[in-house]
Amino acid sequence: MRHTVPNLASSGEPDAAEWVARLQNRPNDLTLRRDFDSWLKADPANKDAYASASDAWTRIGALSDEPEIVAARARLKAELAADQRHRRARPQMRWAAAVAALVTAGGFGTALWLATAPSDHAPAVAPAQMAQVVYRTGVGEQKVITLADGSVATLSTDSVLRVTEMGARRALTLDRGEAFFQVAKNPQRPFVVTADGRTVTALGTAFNVRIDPGKWSVSLLEGKIRVADPAAHNSVDLLPGSRLEQQAGSTWAVAAADVAALTSWRDGSVTFDNQPLAQIVGELNRYSVRKIRIDSPRVAATPMSGRFKTGDVSGFVDALSAYGAAKVKTGEAGEIVLVSP
Repeated sequence: MRHTVPNLASSGEPDAAEWVARLQNRPNDLTLRRDFDSWLKADPANKDAYASASDAWTRIGALSDEPEIVAARARLKAELAADQRHRRARPQMRWAAAVAALVTAGGFGTALWLATAPSDHAPAVAPAQMAQVVYRTGVGEQKVITLADGSVATLSTDSVLRVTEMGARRALTLDRGEAFFQVAKNPQRPFVVTADGRTVTALGTAFNVRIDPGKWSVSLLEGKIRVADPAAHNSVDLLPGSRLEQQAGSTWAVAAADVAALTSWRDGSVTFDNQPLAQIVGELNRYSVRKIRIDSPRVAATPMSGRFKTGDVSGFVDALSAYGAAKVKTGEAGEIVLVSP
């Protein structure tokens, strides 16, 4: 069920806090995203207002289920009910109202008012209480996240991304999986993604970060990024159309790559060019709960090219069977087993 956030601004136009709530509740709404971009461009002050509202949201989003926050939310609802008699809400209360509406609707679930300036009704949160926001996706799931600064992070299957700082420095950590970042330009606020102990720093660009067992990689679509390993005192600058990859125990390898193909997962597909079936199956398995297992060295080594839909395991193996590339069986654990035809 889709929930909308009521417009609480006396001018009839959404304010910064309402945009935060709407974008969090409807991250895949392209029309809403275009309206938001128009709002940002309409007034230079809107960008700073949105950053402030979203930074407060980010700082305490993970605290929403804590008993103190639940109790505070109840107090806030009571205050908001009384405040409805007044058309001109105080700035703190307008922020609170926009977020409380989303909390009530079952959305992201925060108490943004705790991060605004203290008032007689809103106790301040001690720095030790500020928490990171964690975004997760399940197997086969994809999630689009609009960050405090207007940057967009798209999480791929089975991934975990933490937003650790959105102040003078924009800092995130990819703990697992894969994410694509479209970074809002701001030379005064570096955008830093940490993954597997390495850092990727950008000012305004688009890049992809991926962590696999025993391997990690960074692919750059546009702009320029610096990849660094603080422990090894090593760094390299990447240019568009390049990919950095490191296998466990090996040195960094930078090469030209079809970055558009590498990031086609955002459109729900994966693209391969004359690659062994074992590699294709391994990639498709990332997007499906039901796994494919190859029980034939010859089948595993068979080269294939094409664009395959993520999550459509049945369609993929049916095509293999129809083309005579493999015979399909069902394993004891329910997985799909490919054997020689």
